[in-house]
Amino acid sequence: MSINLYIVRHGETYINKYKRIQGWTNAPLTKKGIQDGKSAGKRLQNIKFNNAYSSDLERATTTAEIVLNQNKHTDSELLQPLPELREQFFGYFDGIPNSIAAQAIAKKRSLPENSTFANLTSELGPFEIINAIHEADPTGDAETADLFWQRLMTGFRKISKENNDNDNVLLVSHGRLLSTLGQHFAQLDGDQAEPDNGAVSIWHLDDDQLELHVFNDLKTIW
Repeated sequence: MSINLYIVRHGETYINKYKRIQGWTNAPLTKKGIQDGKSAGKRLQNIKFNNAYSSDLERATTTAEIVLNQNKHTDSELLQPLPELREQFFGYFDGIPNSIAAQAIAKKRSLPENSTFANLTSELGPFEIINAIHEADPTGDAETADLFWQRLMTGFRKISKENNDNDNVLLVSHGRLLSTLGQHFAQLDGDQAEPDNGAVSIWHLDDDQLELHVFNDLKTIW
């Protein structure tokens, strides 16, 4: 069985705009972020979705509602928020500038302190970067790779069980989550795997296995 899963990264938030890490911290969408959602919605407006899901974080649910409000065939009341598909939890680093967090993580792993998150992800891989964030967190609150992946796969198995072969399903989720999927299932490099706000990716989902067909698309009208 294979489900057509249309995954949209949420619209830009103020924390994104200020180039800070955003995990479980809520922040409203910017004007651009609202437009990100509208643009994705217009490009997906002709797809009849059998079900629609989002992370339970505000930026994802808001974007999902914007996308569904553009759709010609799908009622926004279909939306189901799933806590399993929320962003990675960055613990102590949530809300601090990307560059400062990257320096702390690089120092912990004896890597160049001018490393960016993309550099670190390329160097360490999609799961070890998550563990490196956990190790560098002085509070120890940041998620480990095992915890992150287990809850993520629980969410995808739930979606798989609730839908039928060849169903069209919308999911609005997050950047680091999508990046991890791209690197793990499609062997994308760190830079290639960073999705833009409002970008559409298309996957085929079978239980907890995903096959990539389109990644980070900002132009196609389906």
